Amino acid sequence: MNAGSLMNPNPVTVPVTETFAGAFAIMAAQRQPALPVVDEAGVYKGMFDFEDVWELLLPKAAVLGLESLTNLAFLNNASEKLREKLEEAGPRPIRHFLDAKVQPVHPDTPVKEVILQFHRYNTSIPVVERGVGRLAGLISPWDLLDGLR
Repeated sequence: MNAGSLMNPNPVTVPVTETFAGAFAIMAAQRQPALPVVDEAGVYKGMFDFEDVWELLLPKAAVLGLESLTNLAFLNNASEKLREKLEEAGPRPIRHFLDAKVQPVHPDTPVKEVILQFHRYNTSIPVVERGVGRLAGLISPWDLLDGLR
């Protein structure tokens, strides 16, 4: 079993020319926790996922992983402020939010390596064509679990 046999070959994608607001709208409408971002030739450029949204909404100290920051109760919990942050980010190009840490795999990547990627990144894993980097598909945790049944 390999990545090519597990992947969804037709995932919902976001064009690299999209804005944060556009990508966020696609993610919400499609109920997708992660979306691969591709250029006009279909070459994988990165992932847009919930982590990008959470980083935008949380204070910088929280996303920097400061161990001393264990409680955010001191922050204003007003949903209007959170909406304002989303609106401010709306017109920004999606390329500023791409998650470069998620490393793609290839169709012939063994399933054990895909599982390791899930463990490392906790998001869907892009599958790209070797040599050209074109997106071939996406593997969600559900795709993997279905393949193991």
